[in-house]
Amino acid sequence: MDELWEGVLPQLRERLGTQNFETWIKPIRAKSPAADELALEVPNKFFRDWLAEHFLASIQELLAQVAQRTVKVSLSVNQHLPPGAAAPKRVERESIKPQRVSNLIPKYNFENFVVGASNQFAHAASLAVANQPGDHYNPLFIYGGVGLGKTHLINAIGHRIVERGPGLKVFYLSSEAFMNELIASLRRDKMDEFRTRFRNSDVLILDDIQFIGGKERTQEEFFHTFNSLYESHKQIILTSDQFPKEIPDLEDRLRNRFEWGLIADIQPPDVETRVAILQKKAEIVAVPLPHDVAIFLASNIDSNVRELEGSLTRLGAFASLTKTPITVELAKEVLQNTLKGNQREVTVESIQKTICDYFNLKLGDLKAKRRTKNIALPRQLAMYLCRKYTSTSFPSIGNKFGGRDHSTVIHATKTIEKKIKADPQMSATIEKLEKNLSVRK
Repeated sequence: MDELWEGVLPQLRERLGTQNFETWIKPIRAKSPAADELALEVPNKFFRDWLAEHFLASIQELLAQVAQRTVKVSLSVNQHLPPGAAAPKRVERESIKPQRVSNLIPKYNFENFVVGASNQFAHAASLAVANQPGDHYNPLFIYGGVGLGKTHLINAIGHRIVERGPGLKVFYLSSEAFMNELIASLRRDKMDEFRTRFRNSDVLILDDIQFIGGKERTQEEFFHTFNSLYESHKQIILTSDQFPKEIPDLEDRLRNRFEWGLIADIQPPDVETRVAILQKKAEIVAVPLPHDVAIFLASNIDSNVRELEGSLTRLGAFASLTKTPITVELAKEVLQNTLKGNQREVTVESIQKTICDYFNLKLGDLKAKRRTKNIALPRQLAMYLCRKYTSTSFPSIGNKFGGRDHSTVIHATKTIEKKIKADPQMSATIEKLEKNLSVRK
């Protein structure tokens, strides 16, 4: 049996990487107390627990492949073994090569993420996953509009996991990049390498998962990757601009799996949170931002965080290059094409008013429980336009229409989409409504 262990070591080195092999495999002493059993002795309890959680499954799998039979593996502590790199203080960042982490964005961390009512739940869920990956909320699915902080949060999770467990393999990429790597692997006939890379990760973070909708081969491959990671208790983190049930052309088996764990949404930040975001950003980029200017910007730019921060960057650059103090008047001049006062804001409330005016209804009609045709269709149109022109989530839209369930909003949206394809008159009606909303010229 000792020969079996020696025979599997090269494969373990290849699968786990040199750093993990030297840290976690090389210090092990193997013994054979009985046939078809391998006893692995390790230096301490920390080593044993880490090995069991992160590498035991790979050891058992490779032993079975080499032996052509199931091999029972036991772990025990032998304090007389040299500790090697197994003690916690030995496994610090300086001993771990950066290639264990794939593409995490350095600037995004929990320390510079501004928490407000709009993102509090998603932030709390992200912290929980970062502190105990694979334990409770798996997968973690974060959804919300563009530029609201989804990418920031998932990168913060990745960085925190690496800080707490430097030997873990954390992969972060967009779902488009995942598809491109899949295509490249197919062309080069290296699908085994592709599967090994992703299915042996400890944490897989995929941004914009809605991109795989309609892409059958990518969905097929990700389905098996998801299953492999989930069954091994590895953490899966996904983001989307849509609720899982809303993602078009997504296979039901994936849609269902996305709902196995925890779903958290991010809403547009309120004005107080926007002020805090601006102040934090100004501190990071060293822009002297007066409080009255921060309030002015936060009150007039409310589409998303990305635009808010971009506006501060432009304002700061202009002030620096022209040696001009930052004032409200300067902000109005520099950001005149961005500020809300120059364009009509589309909100759930403005859509409801437009629908009521067009169909000669009262707001109470849209919120009432009645399902008569003269009210049901306008209500569905309103919900459809809310999803199209605002970043408000399904549950929040439902709340603004008399406390309806998110599934009602999903049904309304899909109903209108079908009517648009089948009925030219419906398309004409929506075009008129969009003109009234000032979103179509």
